[in-house]
Amino acid sequence: MAIKGNQETITLDGLVHNLDDRDRVAAQIVQESANVFSSNSTIQYTTAVSGANDAVTLTVADNAGRVTWVPDVTADRVYTLPAPAVGLHINVVGAGALAADGHDVSFHTATLNTDFFHGAIVHHDTDQTGQTSAVVWGDGNSNDQIKLDLPEAFDIHFLGKSTTAWYVWGWAASATLITIGDA
Repeated sequence: MAIKGNQETITLDGLVHNLDDRDRVAAQIVQESANVFSSNSTIQYTTAVSGANDAVTLTVADNAGRVTWVPDVTADRVYTLPAPAVGLHINVVGAGALAADGHDVSFHTATLNTDFFHGAIVHHDTDQTGQTSAVVWGDGNSNDQIKLDLPEAFDIHFLGKSTTAWYVWGWAASATLITIGDA
C-alpha cells in the first residue's frame, strides 16, 4: 500500500486504486496474512425486534440493522428514532390488524425541528378502485414527523444521511393518505 497525500491507494497489476475504509481494512488483513485472501462464507442473520404496543424510542443497540416489527397497537403510537448518523439503518415493518381498531402509528425524529426526513414513501390507498398509489415526500429541511393514519401494512426504511437528516423510503397501505410534515 502507498499513501499519496490524504488518499490511501493500492497498486495491483500496475493499476492504482483509491481505497475507502473497508478496502483499507481488507487490504491490511490480506497483507498481514502473507497476501493470502480468505472469505467468511458463513451466512449471517439477525432476529427481528418486536416493537412495543406503547410509545417507543428506538435505539441503535436494539434496532439498528434489524427489522423492528410493529404489533397491532391498542392506541395511537409514536415511535421516536435515535439521532441520525451517517449509514445508520432502521427498518420498521407492520402488518396484520393494524387498522381494525382505528389507531395511528407515527415516526418522529429524535430532535424535532432539528433532525429531518429526506425522501419518499409510496402510499397505497386501499379505499380506491382506480389510481391507488401516491408518493409522499419528506423535504429534508423541515419535515420531522411521519404519520400513518389507520395503517394496514407498511415497510419503511430510515438511513442516516448526516447527523441531522434521515433518508426515508418504503411503502404504506391504508385508506387514508400518510403525511410527512413538520412538528
